[in-house]
Amino acid sequence: MARRELIDRWRTGSLRTEVLRRLADGSSLRDLELPVADGLLDLRGFPAGGLDSQAATIAGVDFRYATLAHAHLEDVRFSGCRFDGADLARAVFTDGSITQCSMVRATLTETLLARTTWHSVDLTGAKMKYFSAERTHFAGCTFPALPKAEFAGCTIEDSSFTGALTETRFLGRAHDSAVLRRVTFTSADVTYPEFDGVDFEEVTFPPGDALIVVPRNFRAVADRAAELSSSRGDQVGKDLRQFLSRESRRPGLRPTAGWATARHVLTDDYQDGEELADFAATTLREAELLIRD
Repeated sequence: MARRELIDRWRTGSLRTEVLRRLADGSSLRDLELPVADGLLDLRGFPAGGLDSQAATIAGVDFRYATLAHAHLEDVRFSGCRFDGADLARAVFTDGSITQCSMVRATLTETLLARTTWHSVDLTGAKMKYFSAERTHFAGCTFPALPKAEFAGCTIEDSSFTGALTETRFLGRAHDSAVLRRVTFTSADVTYPEFDGVDFEEVTFPPGDALIVVPRNFRAVADRAAELSSSRGDQVGKDLRQFLSRESRRPGLRPTAGWATARHVLTDDYQDGEELADFAATTLREAELLIRD
């Protein structure tokens, strides 16, 4: 059945109203005699934009090409569902979970998560501009390119980021916990990313020098790097000390937190930026070794 047919079949009949009611209150869908697609209850193309659902458990449903844009999903637990090609733009997820689900090529533009758990979710090819997550736990997830996305106070583990990071922010200041654990970044296409106040544990960054990374104890490393740079009284030395002071002295930074910035932040914003970037990378690496010893 073509995508348009999947959507158009819900335009008539009373079944749509009953499905919406049950999705909202968490009632079972099993006795509605819905068709089955690939072993899942077939809600492909279903129009549920603006759905307001609380404390529901929704398992084994095929939501491919469905519309859940602007939905408000509070303590809703999805498991074993497919959202490939679905529209979840500006949906709000709070206090619930997404487990063993596929969101390949789904639209999650301006989607907001708060205090949720996402486990084993494939987001390959998803559109995630302005995606925002706060105090959310991600595990076993695959992320695409992330333009202007933000992860604040999140724990992300056993996951991979496969696409470009464009003004993507991983923030930990003022949060009790923010951790990247066994996470891999594979793309060297990084434009003004921000890794600020996040603990790094077994994080693999892309090869090359696109990023300057301090994996742990950034404030202490920055202080030592400033000391090491004191022999340079020229503008490069002064710029490095000023830059490190600004990055490390903002409030809310945990002692263990790491930090990273794109090399081009220095090469674009400072005169003699190439020399400054080289000096920063070398001095921070030396300071890190001294702190470690």
